Amino acid sequence: PTRGGTATQPYMKEEKEKMAAMLQERKEKEAKKKALKEEQAAKLKKMEEEMAREKERLKKDEEQKQKEVDEEEEGPPLQKSGQHSGSSSDEMEKKISEWVANLSLGEEEEVAMPPRMSKKPP
Repeated sequence: PTRGGTATQPYMKEEKEKMAAMLQERKEKEAKKKALKEEQAAKLKKMEEEMAREKERLKKDEEQKQKEVDEEEEGPPLQKSGQHSGSSSDEMEKKISEWVANLSLGEEEEVAMPPRMSKKPP
C-alpha cells in the first residue's frame, strides 16, 4: 500500500496484461511474416521448376523439329527455327528473372500483399 492506502498492484497487473497482449500480438505478426516468406519461397521454387520443365520441353521440341528438317532436306540444319524457339525461351526467362528481382526488392515493404494482388483495386 502507498501513503494514501491504495495498492499499486492492480495497476501493475493491468500493465503486465497489456505487455503480454502486445508481446503475443508481435509474435503473431512475426509468425505471419515468416509464413508469407516461406510461401513466397515455395512459389518461387515452383516457378523455377516449371521454368526448367518448360526449357526442357522447348529443347525437346526444337530437337524434334531439327531432326525432321534434317530428314526432309538431308542438308545443313536451318538456323531460323532455332532462333525463334531460343528467343521465346529467353523472353520467358527474362520475365521470370524480373519477377524474382521485384519480389526480392519488395519483400520488406509488401510482405502482407502478393505482387499480383497489389495491382488490383480492393
